[in-house]
Amino acid sequence: MKPVRTQQGFTLVTAIFLLVVVAVLVVYMSNIRVVQQTTLLYGVQGARAMQAAQSGIEWGIYRSLNDAACPAATSFTLATDPALSNFTISVSCNQSTHVEGATSITAYQLTAIARSGSFGSLDYVQRRIQATVSIDPP
Repeated sequence: MKPVRTQQGFTLVTAIFLLVVVAVLVVYMSNIRVVQQTTLLYGVQGARAMQAAQSGIEWGIYRSLNDAACPAATSFTLATDPALSNFTISVSCNQSTHVEGATSITAYQLTAIARSGSFGSLDYVQRRIQATVSIDPP
């Protein structure tokens, strides 16, 4: 009687195939995780920039209505707030007077720009907000 020969090496091919498939899936899932983290970071930075610009607009509105004049163009940072301390806020104002009948109305058009990082880099973010306010005549 002849000895029965069994085939050998078939499981080795299957094991290598499964290892390759699992490795490709791990790499794909790692890339998805990195993209999600980066997207979340950019979203948070955009929201922070919007809040910093909103702070600049509120400062400009307060100064223009309280002083009854356009505040000088200025730049500042919010050093007391750790979340917004990296942002430079620039506020500018244009004043115009409009006459309606016998009433003269002064309007202030304010622009606030908040930016962080350097232009062209991945961490650069900028937001701009504009507002127009006026003082009710006496």
